[in-house]
Amino acid sequence: MGFVGNSKPISGYDLHRIVRAHGELFTDLKKPNMYYLLDRLAKEGYLRVRAEAGRRGRSGERLLYSLTASGRRRFRQLLDAEVQRYGTVHTGIEVAVIFLAQLSGSNAIELFGKRRQVVDAHRKRVAAAFGDVSARGALARIAADHMLSLIDAELEWIKRSTALLSRAKHLSGEHG
Repeated sequence: MGFVGNSKPISGYDLHRIVRAHGELFTDLKKPNMYYLLDRLAKEGYLRVRAEAGRRGRSGERLLYSLTASGRRRFRQLLDAEVQRYGTVHTGIEVAVIFLAQLSGSNAIELFGKRRQVVDAHRKRVAAAFGDVSARGALARIAADHMLSLIDAELEWIKRSTALLSRAKHLSGEHG
């Protein structure tokens, strides 16, 4: 059995194409890191590796990877844990907001405006990286919707915060 949802072995090159196609989902996974991880997973017994002659690669062969029985079990454990895991994201903005008391209200509002521009640009990049997910099935749509919903929540928070700052008389020591 190949990788999950795939009945045949898959090459590192094909895996890298999948990673690139999902853009923002895997920005930290670079090609050399992926090959290192594949090698490590094979050494740990989670992947079976087979060389196919006459193909890409330094040695003139292409390596094909497939999950072993223990690899399928480990994949399921990791998938279960990830789907059930929830944690809030701490970006540092929470701490930075406290220090806005050191600025005038107009400077704080200006900074929130700049943040909105950065988040808007990021949303456009993420949406472009996902592309038209309607043809890729329900799971691709769900993944895209989750990531874009988190970004949209950030944009709404910026909007609410800017409105609150606009109404505030001063920033430090405010309790209303």
